[in-house]
Amino acid sequence: MRHAGKVFIPLWLLLAACGGEPPEGGEAARAPDSGMAGMAMPSMRMPSMDSLPAVRAYLDSVVRAEPGELAAMVAGHRARIDRMLAAMDQDMTAMNMTPDAAWQALADSVRADMVAIPGLGGEGLVLQMRGHAGRMRRLLERHKAMMRM
Repeated sequence: MRHAGKVFIPLWLLLAACGGEPPEGGEAARAPDSGMAGMAMPSMRMPSMDSLPAVRAYLDSVVRAEPGELAAMVAGHRARIDRMLAAMDQDMTAMNMTPDAAWQALADSVRADMVAIPGLGGEGLVLQMRGHAGRMRRLLERHKAMMRM
């Protein structure tokens, strides 16, 4: 029994020196076992994945919109898509990923849409926005697959 105190005190001092606190009342025994207990892994937040449901709903509204509605959406649309592309780039940077050629080509097509859209009106705008929404959906799906979510 005398040796148990000698082991416990240095362990307690080590925990105190590291900023930890010794367990009280068996708290460690009551903690749920997640299989990763004791491993400090920061959770990685993926900005583009957080907004995925909202972007999908927005793209649905773009496809259903009439020419007059689309014309009113154009200004805000560019800002929304720019934010989404920036969020996807941020995700990939955080994971040290380089986009493959197919992803980059699709992203470039979406960016080209953003240049073409402001000069369009009527049926041309409707057709361009519907094609753009499809490209944006494919880009989101490719990104989701790359993020393995």
